[in-house]
Amino acid sequence: MNTKFHEGEYHIQEIMGVREESDTLSSMIRNTIPQIAADFLKNLNFCIIVISTKRDDLFTSVVYNTKNFIEIINQSEILIKLQNNSHIPKKFFNYPSLNIGMIGLDFENALRIRINGKGQIKEDRLLISIDEIYSNCPKYIKKRILRKELNILGKQILQIEKELSLETIKKISNTDTFFISSSHKEKGLDVSHKGGKKGFLKILSVNQLQYEDKPGNNLYNSIGNIYTNPNINLFFIDFEERDTYHILASAKIEERELKGKKRLFVTINCKEITINRNSFGLNYILN
Repeated sequence: MNTKFHEGEYHIQEIMGVREESDTLSSMIRNTIPQIAADFLKNLNFCIIVISTKRDDLFTSVVYNTKNFIEIINQSEILIKLQNNSHIPKKFFNYPSLNIGMIGLDFENALRIRINGKGQIKEDRLLISIDEIYSNCPKYIKKRILRKELNILGKQILQIEKELSLETIKKISNTDTFFISSSHKEKGLDVSHKGGKKGFLKILSVNQLQYEDKPGNNLYNSIGNIYTNPNINLFFIDFEERDTYHILASAKIEERELKGKKRLFVTINCKEITINRNSFGLNYILN
């Protein structure tokens, strides 16, 4: 087994018949920041982070700015300034060693980079010590052009739902972008971008969703994590109304044959939905 992959990733790669491709791509996974990645991070204006303590308490948030908010400390550490972010629970602040996952995404150029490691939040800064960093498949990114000013937002307001309301269903059923956070007991956290045409995320009921996991970079990070641990977060951004949606959930993988090819479907059982009003201030225009 390739030691850069855990047993869940290895299993999914095996059943999908992409073991050789995955091993070839594993060489891009590093524990230090290449110069091209440093340049990308320093110019980034958008990232999604997932954090947890040693318990299985994943929480996903968006951090953003129109100008640089990520500082490269050294080859294995970065500092993220949290002046603009959606809600992060207080229990994660000053915790001695958080598990961290991050994806930085450039919507205009369809580029993204993934990081996982350990970290600590103090005041308005998140310090991350990197375990893994690598670029990611650019497929399915809906192009958005950033206007270079932040929106003026009101006070963030949290609203909790135990099942999907009609408003929430309307918002997420029309999405072209969401993020899924997952974890592995040894390899840590992962947050992955999912994109597609509106309607690619299916609403099965007031507490159940489903999507097809489209072929990407053949690493199967999220699906591999779910195979070993079904506890996940879903994270949605309403780019027009400036709200974010955080869904605590569990997931199950199903194999199907479609047109003679094996496909994976993920069914999601929602446990709690947090709507965070006035939590996203970037101004994107669909291209």
